[in-house]
Order: sequence, then structure tokens, then C-alpha cells
Amino acid sequence: MDTVEKSSDSPVNSENSGAAGLLNISLQERLDDESVIFNDSRLAGKIHTELQGLRLDNCLTDVILSVQEEKFPCHRAVLAATSLYFRTMFCTDLREKYEECVNIQGIDAEDMKMLLDYIYTSRVHITKDNVQKTLEAASLFQFPRVMEACSHFLSESLHPENCVGVLRLADTHSLEELKNRVQDYIMQNFGHVVEHEEMLELPLEVLVELLRNDELAVSNEECVYEAVIRWVKACPDERLPSLARVLAHVRLPLLEPCYFLEKVESNAMIRSCTQAFPLLQEARAYHLSGTEVISERTKPRLHQHQSEVFVIIGGCTKDEKFVSEVTCLDPLRRSRLEVAKLPGTDTESESESRKWVEFACVTFRNEVYLSGGKETQHDVWKYNASLNKWIQVDYLSTGRWRHKMAVSGGKVYAMGGFDGAQRLSSVEVYDPFHNSWTEAAPLLLAVSSFSAASYRSCIFVIGGGPNGKLATNSLQCFDTATNKWTLKSPMPVEAKCTNAVTFRDVIYVVGGAMKALFSYSPGKDVWTMVTQLDSERASCGLSACCNKLFITGGRDDKNTVIGTVLCWDPDKNTLTEECVLPRGVSHHGSVTLRKSYTHIRRITTTTSTTTQAE
Repeated sequence: MDTVEKSSDSPVNSENSGAAGLLNISLQERLDDESVIFNDSRLAGKIHTELQGLRLDNCLTDVILSVQEEKFPCHRAVLAATSLYFRTMFCTDLREKYEECVNIQGIDAEDMKMLLDYIYTSRVHITKDNVQKTLEAASLFQFPRVMEACSHFLSESLHPENCVGVLRLADTHSLEELKNRVQDYIMQNFGHVVEHEEMLELPLEVLVELLRNDELAVSNEECVYEAVIRWVKACPDERLPSLARVLAHVRLPLLEPCYFLEKVESNAMIRSCTQAFPLLQEARAYHLSGTEVISERTKPRLHQHQSEVFVIIGGCTKDEKFVSEVTCLDPLRRSRLEVAKLPGTDTESESESRKWVEFACVTFRNEVYLSGGKETQHDVWKYNASLNKWIQVDYLSTGRWRHKMAVSGGKVYAMGGFDGAQRLSSVEVYDPFHNSWTEAAPLLLAVSSFSAASYRSCIFVIGGGPNGKLATNSLQCFDTATNKWTLKSPMPVEAKCTNAVTFRDVIYVVGGAMKALFSYSPGKDVWTMVTQLDSERASCGLSACCNKLFITGGRDDKNTVIGTVLCWDPDKNTLTEECVLPRGVSHHGSVTLRKSYTHIRRITTTTSTTTQAE
């Protein structure tokens, strides 16, 4: 809207008002009682039009741009006003400042004409055929608004067959917003993108970033593995040295065992890559031996119809009531999946119902094994996730509770505990193939209420109570290959009613009267305090899930049952409150499992409180 400066003491009559209407004049900005500002909003457009006319008529032009022998008469002032490239050329002491004809390199005549039309009209026609050349020209001559328009056009035109090319274009011209948009597109459509040859042009860093993401959209991990092998084979001389680095983000343990043996173990490139051997060993252990392997590669991706969940089994509430439920918590989807109740707890008669108290549990080949207990001393059951059902297996030879189980070498070990009269040193080993328990070498020190974890071919029994009142700091190590026990570096504190889990080559221990999370490195035989806790968490649960540790429930120093879940993130070095359980619980089991996420029910979450590690 045009505005005009007008004296306040000149009355506006109807005639003047009519004239003002014809001229589209209004009093838009009054400075004071004596004056207003006239703002002619049409003038900028008129200047554009007139300058374009002057250029086309070669009138008042003062420089000629020569591109591929074609001449473009222009106005230096207009070029310098619209482009930093031309401002530098004509407003600094460069020779082009004085030349009548300037030779322009790096662009063809057609694109130069397009840019000059933009400079003089503020309009540019972008199509799928010219968008790349337009972007390159705008980047060269520093027209950020044209680059932004091209970037937006490309982001709205992504397809599986062109997205990798767009990504490379965005990277070349440092278009971070477009680059992030394309990477998100590739991640969400990875299964379709890898069907096209352009996928083979993905830069190494981008490929690694995609593969490590939990949200990579693939229905199975075989698709990821095959894409990596194709990518390496496309430029073997250049990419073979990076094979182990890329393969580290393929979740080999999630491949079908037969596929792993036929396609991975027998692959010549992988067999020649010594850096990939630990990855193969991890997958073998996960597939074949049943070792409790937990790493960033054992976690299903969000689109694979399974989740890595931590399972909270039974336990006692604040009023000493027994809990028969088994709950799976999915940290990534922040959801809860109810599963079959503990065996023998769904009977109508309370007198016939089993009470699982102070039992032991462990994950073995994605099944949860449950053994012993104060009222179920010889019982052993396993939970099949596919069937959502508990199945009874062979009984323990020695009835026990306050004991622990661990997995090593494809077998399950039940160790120590209490039989109602004394602490036990006996150890039994379960062979799933024969469905039978046999005796193994006994503990060096009979203990109950201890924690246990396995690492490679060894099982570690940590702390515990040698009698009803005392606790020990002993660390007993069992070598399953030699069937012998030895003592390792003791814990920094004496503790019982603890739990332990192996994660990333380290054994984490929490619980008892300790107000801290500790770690033990089996390779170095060294203990470290990881972080302080606000209170005791005796008889709590501990699971490694989704590359984090989850501490569930327990009892504080006032014997109050705790209903929260703490999350330790080793990558960020932070401890947060993850969620609130349906009820406070202690003396429960807590293990990690892969579970189908159908029929998931949402869980209640809390605002996270973060504590930095000491």
C-alpha cells in the first residue's frame, strides 16, 4: 500500500479523498502531528522491471560478462548488490573491477542467462532437469536464496532411486538441512533404497551413521548385511580396509543361524579380515553356545517386529505379598508387554498356588530359566517367548534358594544358595540337549544372596553371605573349561543381596547396602566405582538392555520397597529415573529378552532426573 506525507492542517475533502483512492494512497505511518511517511511498496518491483528492460536494451550497461563466447551486457552495481561473488569482483582491487569484458568460468551460457534473469527479475524456474545445475550455479555465485529454493525442491522430490545422489549434492554444497532430511529419508526407506545401484555410492561415514541407528527401516538384518557386502564389493580396494568398521554396525547375532553359517562365516572377504573375528565370535556365542551375550548388536531394530526388553519376574511387595506377574519393559518404545504368569500361580485355589520367592533366573538362547526358591526348591522351568508359555524341565539335584544361575559354554549353572539349614557350595550344570543336571566343582566359599555373571568361559560369583549376618567381598571365578575355581581381586566393599550383569566386556554390580554402581573388568581384574546412588537398593534387579543398564526396584536402608527404575547410560555417563513400576518390588528376577511387540500396553513414565557420574 502506497503512503504519502501530508500536512495535518490541510483538510482532506471528498475530492481529495477520491483522488487518494485512485492513487491507492493511505496515511500509513504518522511521525508526529505534522507529518507522515510515504512508502511506495511498488517501487522495488518497478525498479526490477526497469533494470531488466535497461539490460535487454543494452542501456547504461557498464560491463560485459563473457560465458562460452556469449556476451551478457550488465550493470556492475546490480550484480554487486545481489551477489557477494560479484561484490568481491567489482568492489575490491581486482583487475575485473576495471575490465570492460569479464570472462566467467565454471558455468555455461544457459545457466548464466538463468542467473541473470533471477538477478534482474527475482524469479527463477526450477525443474527436475535443471535443479542440480541451478544449485551448482547458485552456489558458485553465492545466491543463498536460490540454493534454499533448490534445496527445498530436492527435499520434496526424494525417491529411493535418487536420494543418494541428492545426499552427495547436499554434502558437496554444505546444505546441512537437506543432508539431514535425505539421511532421514534413506533411514526410513532403507529396504527400498538398497535395491538401487545408487546405494553403492554412499559415503563411508554416512553408511556407518545409518547402520548404527535403531530406527533403520528393515524387516530383517539379512537385508542390512547384504547391502554392506554389495557396498564393499563395489570398490573393494578402497573399502575393504573399512569392512570391520562397517560390519560392527550390522547386528550379526540377529541373523538367522543357518544364514549366518552359510553367508557370513563362509564369506571370503570376512574370513580374510582379522579385525572382524571378534564380531563373528560374538555372533557364534549368541547363536550356538547360548552364552548370555548382550551388546549393541543384540538389540533388534524398531522395524523388525521384535524388541529387546528387560523382564521383571515375580518378587515381593511392600507388605510382603508375593507377585506372580512377569512384565516386559521396552525402553525404546516406552511400553509394557504382559506375559504369562509364573508357573503354577494361575490356579483358583490359593493353597495350591506356588509362591516363587528367592529364586534364581537367567536368559539362555532367548528363553528365561527359573530355578529353586523357598517353596519351589527343586523346580526348574523355562519361559518360551514365542509360545508365551512356561515349560518344566529336569529338577535340581539339590533344593536351594537365595542362589544364582549363569550361562557359559552352552550350559546353565546353578550355584550356591541356602537349603534351609546351611549355605551351599554345590554347583550344578544343566545340559539342555539331555535335559539333565550334573555336579560341577563346588564353590571355594559357600555363600547365599550373592550376585553372579559370566564372561567368556568363566563365571564370577560376587560377594554374598557366608552366614545369616555377615557379608563377604570375595570374588570367586569358575573356569568352565578346566572345572576349577580361583579367587580374584575382592570387591571394594563387603556386600550381599546384590545383582550383576555383563555388558561391553565389563561386569556391573549393584544392590545390598552399597549406595553405588560398581564395575569389574575381568580382563584387568580391576574394580571401579561407576556412580553413586541416592540410597541403598538391596535385592534390586539389574539388566542390560538397549545399550543401557536398568536398575529395578529393591529396598532402601529403611526397608521400604522401591517402585522406580533407574537407567545408567554408559555413553553419556548419566543416571536417570526411567519410569515407575506398577508396584514397588524387591527380591525379583530381572533379565533381558527379545520379544515380539504385538499387544503392547503403554507404561507410566516420569520426568527424568539426571545425575552426572562422580
